[in-house]
Amino acid sequence: MGKRPLSRKEIEEQKKREDEAAAAHAFKEFVETFQEAPSKISKVWVKAGTYDAGSRKEDTKDRGKLYKPQSRLEMEHEKSMDYVKMVASESRKDSSAMGKKRNQEKKKSNLEMFKEELRQIQEEREERHKYKHMARTMLPGTSSTESDPVYKETESGSFDNGDPNTTNLYLGNLNPKISEHALMELFGKYGPLASIKIMWPRSEEEKMRNRNCGFVAYMSRRDAERALRALNGRDVMGYEMKLGWGKSVPIMTHPIYIPPKLLAYTLPPPASGLPFNAQPHPTDLENIPKMTSGAYMSEPELKEQMDSVLVKSVVKVVIPTERPLLMLIHRMVEFVIREGPMFEALIMTKEMDNPMYKFLFENESPAHIYYRWKLFSLLQGDTPSDWRTKEFRMFKGGSIWKPPPINFYTQGMPDELLADEEGIEANKGNLSVAQRDRLEDLIRHLTPERQKIGDAMIFCIEHADAAEEICECITESLSSNETVVKKKVARIYLISDILHNSAVKVQNASFFRKAMEKNLLDIFRNLNAYYMQLDSRLKAEGFKSRVMGVFRAWEEWTIYPREFLVKLQHTFLGIQMTEKQPEEEPEEEKEDEDLDGVPLDGAALLKSAMMCGMTSGGGGGGS
Repeated sequence: MGKRPLSRKEIEEQKKREDEAAAAHAFKEFVETFQEAPSKISKVWVKAGTYDAGSRKEDTKDRGKLYKPQSRLEMEHEKSMDYVKMVASESRKDSSAMGKKRNQEKKKSNLEMFKEELRQIQEEREERHKYKHMARTMLPGTSSTESDPVYKETESGSFDNGDPNTTNLYLGNLNPKISEHALMELFGKYGPLASIKIMWPRSEEEKMRNRNCGFVAYMSRRDAERALRALNGRDVMGYEMKLGWGKSVPIMTHPIYIPPKLLAYTLPPPASGLPFNAQPHPTDLENIPKMTSGAYMSEPELKEQMDSVLVKSVVKVVIPTERPLLMLIHRMVEFVIREGPMFEALIMTKEMDNPMYKFLFENESPAHIYYRWKLFSLLQGDTPSDWRTKEFRMFKGGSIWKPPPINFYTQGMPDELLADEEGIEANKGNLSVAQRDRLEDLIRHLTPERQKIGDAMIFCIEHADAAEEICECITESLSSNETVVKKKVARIYLISDILHNSAVKVQNASFFRKAMEKNLLDIFRNLNAYYMQLDSRLKAEGFKSRVMGVFRAWEEWTIYPREFLVKLQHTFLGIQMTEKQPEEEPEEEKEDEDLDGVPLDGAALLKSAMMCGMTSGGGGGGS
């Protein structure tokens, strides 16, 4: 008789048992991924002899012994150890023979043995010094800069090699007392840091320099450029810090320091009470109905009102910062995709009391939101390391989901978080009322005399923290066309002296170069207007020659790029000046050669007036 066919109920029960068995097997595999442990019991093999097919004989000398296979490396190691033992035994024989021979010789006194030891030590020391000296002299291109920290960093490959993508900054002229933590807080204001290191002095010679150098690597080039602009030349603990680009270094996936503002920017939003902690639109904050879940389903008006709020709300996805939790979520997502929703239900049943799996039950927690988004993202074809960042709706008529950015820390600090830090860059200080009066008095009575220009320059350099205000004051003093020529020339010389001394090792002195650059176009535009309205051609040519002499000096000093200096010259000369400027007799220019502030005597003034009258003769009036 044939077997009775199974009923529908029996088929369903059998299918259910098979599903449970498959789920149990998947769960066991899931658990084993966390509890993989190598077996401590090793297998043993016993030799049974060797049969030689050619001679048809069996070799039974190793029968019954344990078989311990060895690699070729281990066999070579054993051979080398045997060779070492053999050499050591021979050396012991030689040493014993030498000892007998030494005993036969006349024994030396302790004093002679001590002298011989000192002599040997001295010879070794002299030989070491000789080799060091030879190494220094034979190296190509060696100079005194070898002892400089910058040279050492260049030699070790840490200095700039022209890489446009490097995020590593070189820090020079650091206070020896500054710590890495202090640098971390100073540079961390401009973005997350990948690494930070101070090159501490090792020798007494390095300690005598009384300055250190170091490196700070950012997660993004954008943040590094911002820090370079803001902190280069900044006074830190009494030392003017010098910054430059260093050699590119590997960047970790997670920074060692995150600015507090950026950290708060990455935190999950506050609880809203909406599904998946969706954040309502600001205009809907007062429109959220207060009701229970039962009322939501039973009252159509409340349901419609809630749906209108949810459709405009945004679910913000935040990547968990706890690495164990993040790895558990990723492992859970992997098995749910492979085994299906039945596996998720099984885990929720078995791990109901496990706090590590509470993200499966708390639907409004940031971890659950990330779990749901990650599962949906991978099912839509995204990869674990590359996903779509465009906002989307996971459910029809539901809230908008906002995925987390890819490589958040390497995208640069958001501009809105740097609004306060930009003020740090511009904080150069201001002059007091008394200092401002003193500066104006110096400029007002300035003449082209070395002592007066030197005094004014020293005052400006000593108050370099107010470089912008000083430059604005000098610019204003050159804007008037009523100023006499010698004072105009003296103030131009003051600008030149300040720029020439902006490279000295004085706190904030380097601020002048950038602050003056902003005003130079206006200065030479005003000087062009002054030059055009001069009545005397002799004065105009003398004024022009002194200004052009300043340009030549700036070009030699390479204070600014040549293109910028050419632009300033064109601004001063004007477009029509080079075409309409007539050629005068060279002797007339020589007559007014000392137009640098030294007063002309009466005879010279009379001669100058007569010459002007002669040139304008025929016009009926004297000049």
